[in-house]
Amino acid sequence: VGVNEVLHTGNEQLFAVFFHDLTGQRRAAKLQLEKAKAELLLLNMLPEDIAFRLKEDKKQIADHFPNCAILFADIVGFTAMTSNMCPVEVVTILNKLFSMFDVLVDKYDLNKVKTIGDCYMVTSHPDSDTNEVEIKHICCMGIDMIKAVALYNSDHPGYNLSLRVGINTGPVVAGVVGTKRFLYDLWGDAVNLASRMESTGQPGKIHVTRAVIDHVGADFTYESRGITHIKGKGAMETFFLLGQREGASPRPLTRVPRRVMRRRSQLVESLQTLKSSRNILDTKINEIESQVNDKI
Repeated sequence: VGVNEVLHTGNEQLFAVFFHDLTGQRRAAKLQLEKAKAELLLLNMLPEDIAFRLKEDKKQIADHFPNCAILFADIVGFTAMTSNMCPVEVVTILNKLFSMFDVLVDKYDLNKVKTIGDCYMVTSHPDSDTNEVEIKHICCMGIDMIKAVALYNSDHPGYNLSLRVGINTGPVVAGVVGTKRFLYDLWGDAVNLASRMESTGQPGKIHVTRAVIDHVGADFTYESRGITHIKGKGAMETFFLLGQREGASPRPLTRVPRRVMRRRSQLVESLQTLKSSRNILDTKINEIESQVNDKI
């Protein structure tokens, strides 16, 4: 691309202008940019490995895992409260609380599944090697969620919100269903029981099953609730998780995630590179236009 003066015998100055069409390059850069954005959006909707499986193989995703920790949390009486609130206030409260919970999901390297109304569902990463560390992380998140709501109340004296939390662990079936608004959901008796722990629990408490205590009871303080009638399960002994046991191993720190976010980092870097390339192309085109105008 350039402008060169042409030597000739006449009195007027002549210039030859050479153009290189950058339209194709700009179009390709724009397509790459949009593709990277779409991949990042998919990674925010689905667990990382599921997103790539869905991208590479369009066949139905259906998995079975022998052990997965599941937590349900619900804001007590929130539905009744919203009858006296304007829509903006309702959304503001939920956004603030759920954003605090999202931070905890990252802190403990967990898997946010979905929110339903004022209910929040999170699990350990579904795979074949869920272990006691991940179940501890779920329990620690439950404890921190209760604290987060208490912190919200102290910062907003007009509210007195409370959270009801239920936790269970066991085998699950997981998969992506439907063709719109993809969701990697989980089903099974263990999921249903975790939901029952939440719905039959008490405000400000973490209601857990015997399975949870058997896995991590040595590291947490708890008390038996006694025999509780659970819909679909009958009478069973359940427990309230109180906190981490004094003198036990320290609260588990966030380990390096099993799904190292290398791919996400590559996509972010690629996105930045593409934006930079696009800016360079735009700048080059402006320079060419300026040169042509100056010569003319």
